[in-house]
Amino acid sequence: ASREYYFALTKGFEISLGDLAALVLFGVMLLQRKDYSAPGWPPLSMLFLLIILSYLISWVAAPVSVTVPTTAQEFPFQIPYDVFETKLYPLFETSKWVRGFLLFLVVYYYLRKPENLDVITMVICLTTLYLGLRVLNDRYVNHINRVKATLQHPNSLATYMAMCATFLFCILLAETRWKRIVLYSVSIGLAGISVIMTISRGGLGALIMGLGLAFLLLGWRNVSVKNVVIVILGAVAGVSVLIIAADTLLARFVGQQDAAGDLEYRMYYNRQGELMAAERPFGVGAGNFSAMSWDRYAALVDPDNPAGTPAHNIWFLTLGETGYPGLIIFMLFWLRFFSMGPPLILWRLKGMQCAAAAGGTLLCFVCHVQAMVQLSFRQSPIFFMLMIAVAIVAALQRQWQDSRKAAKAGSILNQAVPA
Repeated sequence: ASREYYFALTKGFEISLGDLAALVLFGVMLLQRKDYSAPGWPPLSMLFLLIILSYLISWVAAPVSVTVPTTAQEFPFQIPYDVFETKLYPLFETSKWVRGFLLFLVVYYYLRKPENLDVITMVICLTTLYLGLRVLNDRYVNHINRVKATLQHPNSLATYMAMCATFLFCILLAETRWKRIVLYSVSIGLAGISVIMTISRGGLGALIMGLGLAFLLLGWRNVSVKNVVIVILGAVAGVSVLIIAADTLLARFVGQQDAAGDLEYRMYYNRQGELMAAERPFGVGAGNFSAMSWDRYAALVDPDNPAGTPAHNIWFLTLGETGYPGLIIFMLFWLRFFSMGPPLILWRLKGMQCAAAAGGTLLCFVCHVQAMVQLSFRQSPIFFMLMIAVAIVAALQRQWQDSRKAAKAGSILNQAVPA
């Protein structure tokens, strides 16, 4: 059971079709373990387990419960219960990381067969295509202004589509099969249109950043007439859509929003995270930021600022909920991940493997940029897409290590054979 509580974040033990698909695939690979086995643990496994451990420690250190204040039960918040179950919420967040680790392992071992990268890419492509078509239906049939499709909030959809478009653009630059080229191009175009129709300032910036970085990293390695045509047509189409939507975008970005003011009030949430970690070495408990904000921390920072909103910066959210030990582990996880991508992209891999490494790395980077200003990282669709991207890069790292070992073994064998 699960319930949304802020911007499509959820509290509850969840199971989705994705979990069921991962379990089925895991069972199939167990039956064919000779094709999918690998010695040792996958990269990042220990850090995954340490993150889960830090969440469990935060659960042990969390307060037993927190009374919901009267103001939180009144309009516009209308929280429908009397007690925040702060000993329960950390288990919800821990279960999400356990599910994420399972998905990571399944995708990692599935990619022990390099040809299965095509399957993962097609899944991401078809998901993007489906959401893009849903967006068009919501906008032009249902006449929804800020579309959100199935992700419950426009900013969430914008982040998700920016992530997928970035990954697919990397793949597109290395793709040579024309049917795939057309399919990827359409999906990226629909993703771009979707981001614009969310009227999300951060989402649009993340999309432009992701596509730009993908082109800088891979454009010079994949020079072809096909790519020149795609980039020119894409740029013309993108600028045209932005010009058509300029009035709507400017009305929201300039007239309805105060960027400086938005960032200023979000700093109050970050300050709450710092206070939580200062008073509780292991944090207030994963998933408890909102409850503890209502309890006392919002009033400590600024009594006039609205209470109950989680920090919009994933680093300060992690700091407040798991303390400095949890933050350090979380930081080490992502430092290790981002240390794998650049060498794979710049000199270790070529062709489609290089493109996939770039796509997975940039997908995570785009999400992190958004996660410093928006509540995006922990939303289930975004979180599990992150885990897929992490698994892709980890699998490619392992493939490179295996090919290197095989090359060394072959060299030693050749030297041992007498002329």
